Amino acid sequence: MRTFLDTLPKENWSNAFFEGARYGEMWSNVAESFNSWICEERSLPIYQLVDGIRVKMMEMNSERFRAAHNWNTFLCPEMEERLNQVLEVGRHWEISRSSLSVFKVHSDISVMVDLQKRFCSCYQWQIKGFPCEHAVAAIIKDDGNPYDYVEDFFTAEYYKSSYSFLIYPILNIDRPDIDGHEEIVVEPPLTKKQSGRPKLRRMKSIGEQSRPITCGRCHRIGRHNSRTYQAQI
Repeated sequence: MRTFLDTLPKENWSNAFFEGARYGEMWSNVAESFNSWICEERSLPIYQLVDGIRVKMMEMNSERFRAAHNWNTFLCPEMEERLNQVLEVGRHWEISRSSLSVFKVHSDISVMVDLQKRFCSCYQWQIKGFPCEHAVAAIIKDDGNPYDYVEDFFTAEYYKSSYSFLIYPILNIDRPDIDGHEEIVVEPPLTKKQSGRPKLRRMKSIGEQSRPITCGRCHRIGRHNSRTYQAQI
């Protein structure tokens, strides 16, 4: 694993060197979440598996678009609520102007905000793409509109457009008959059931090491615990 990471640019795998915006979310468990989402479909043959995933995506797409259709806010409701919260936090802070776009915000700690560059020295604005409380306080001081400084990804219209495309149903009637005979059902191949319990744990990648644990008896870090400890005490 270390050799593999050394061949990649650091900004592609390390948060400390990533220069882009994260928009408030940074996850590494996408595969596990997806596997949990298709838990029932995973045991089906390949055709039923693909069709089951298609149906789930079709329903999710439709439900989210219908829910967003009733929104009457400029931002998504969750982000609208967050903007109201940061507005309230910095309402009584003292703001000092340094130039046309640069301000000093006197909060618990003093920070610098540059509205033109969309920069705050607390770095939350750059990381999330959403104005932090310091930035919003400076925007209000400048008689600006906070909505003008929010990325389009957080707007309700952008959310609606993400789920506006259709996933059409695939009907059985569209499948042609074969020479007038009944539909042929392809059964999965015969397999021999292995002895013992089926394996449920995830298979480790090449070079992946198990997390060391602390033994409850010897209180040392290693690959054993109090139940598997062999040495005499």
